[in-house]
Amino acid sequence: MKEDPRLIATRETALEAAQNILLEQGVLSLTHGAVSKLTGISRSTLYRHWPDVEALRDATFKRVSTPPNIAPQTNGPLRADLFWLLSILMGALNETPWGRVAPQVIAAAATDPDARLVITDFMKDRFAAVEAIFDAAKERGEIAPDRAVQHLIEIAISVPYFRKLVLDKPLNDDWLRAHVDMVASLAEQ
Repeated sequence: MKEDPRLIATRETALEAAQNILLEQGVLSLTHGAVSKLTGISRSTLYRHWPDVEALRDATFKRVSTPPNIAPQTNGPLRADLFWLLSILMGALNETPWGRVAPQVIAAAATDPDARLVITDFMKDRFAAVEAIFDAAKERGEIAPDRAVQHLIEIAISVPYFRKLVLDKPLNDDWLRAHVDMVASLAEQ
């Protein structure tokens, strides 16, 4: 049975408002009452969609964390493919709502299994893309056979998050080139 378009529109309006609250005021300000006030949607309607504030928050996190589906570039060489993919990640962290909401998702994941699932699912997709790049490089003979590829994948993806979200240091092309060179040199040695 097809869902009522009005329900879909109400849910989207509420999630858009919730996203704006997260971006402008932070996770502690995201409540059913705040979304109701911003949208005019009754609290009872919001509670029907999201029975508690955690469900509303996690639905909003999921909405913000859904990236465009981009197939990884795997035609080589390794450095070029890594730079291409990690520049997309860098752009997302620097220029999209995800970069501002990610720290809030990570903090919520410490105590909320549903928030943990949001970040885990998001990272699975990122890791899969980098893994495809390393697999292609391995097939081309660019990676030493004794390399711990899984560790290299973790380094490739985790370091930009750590630098941006924990150290509060910039992600730019110069830094990215140095990061890609370091990861690639560890793979090639």
